[in-house]
Amino acid sequence: MAQLARRSSLSLSRVRTWRDLLHALGRTLAATSAIIVTLLAVTLSSASPRDPGRVAAVFPPWWTPARAAGAATSAGDIAGAGAVPFVLILRGDPATLGQRLRAAGAIVLLDPDTAGVCAKTVLEPRP
Repeated sequence: MAQLARRSSLSLSRVRTWRDLLHALGRTLAATSAIIVTLLAVTLSSASPRDPGRVAAVFPPWWTPARAAGAATSAGDIAGAGAVPFVLILRGDPATLGQRLRAAGAIVLLDPDTAGVCAKTVLEPRP
């Protein structure tokens, strides 16, 4: 009987240990997520396009290159490609390019010069 009580007490302490570990892990994950979201927000706000007629559009990564290119050409002229197939540099009417790209499915619009790490080859001549 005493042995059974000792075993149940050990299993309860293990449950508490795992519960504490999961709580700590949850708090750490929440704090890390908050830091990442904050850094992402700051980065994206500082990388907004300076010239609304020339932008780097980031389309959903799960889209095929053909779908991203089709969506981009419905909004403007493709002027370059990024290092990944879902980042495209476009030129178009400054008054409507951003709105048309978002309607076509672009997740983020960046300044192509600031987003230089995304650019593999730029096909357009620099002004």
